Amino acid sequence: MTNALLRVCVLGTLLATLPVAAKDKAPRTLARTELPQGFAIGSGAPVLALQVEVADGKVASWAPAGEGTGNLRGTRSGDAAQTTLMVSSTLPEAIKFDLYVSTDGERFEYASTCGVTPGVSSFEMWERPVALFAMGNPRVLPKGRMDCD
Repeated sequence: MTNALLRVCVLGTLLATLPVAAKDKAPRTLARTELPQGFAIGSGAPVLALQVEVADGKVASWAPAGEGTGNLRGTRSGDAAQTTLMVSSTLPEAIKFDLYVSTDGERFEYASTCGVTPGVSSFEMWERPVALFAMGNPRVLPKGRMDCD
């Protein structure tokens, strides 16, 4: 095999593995101090909330909201073996958001979530106790599209 052919084979093999590597990357874990600014952090009991402002079909601003307020809200339920977070929105658009979960309050692991459709709650569930949640980075989903990741 010539050097040129060997380089093409190796390059082809590397390129073939790139999409798989990008898809299968491990969840990101952050220290509490590394969480992005503006995330609402709390136990979800009674509520974890963001106040989201939407203009021209895009999120214009968002900030943590106090208990009893906010238009994107997460409420926890469950027991020692299982944790559920019910997320609801009073916004007229479908909203996707980033969520991190922590079992110890110090290390937060990125969690897969589904977008929240107006009038319909989303339920996220873990087969372990979750001490704290960090919710932020809301974005409007295109009409008719529901993302879960």
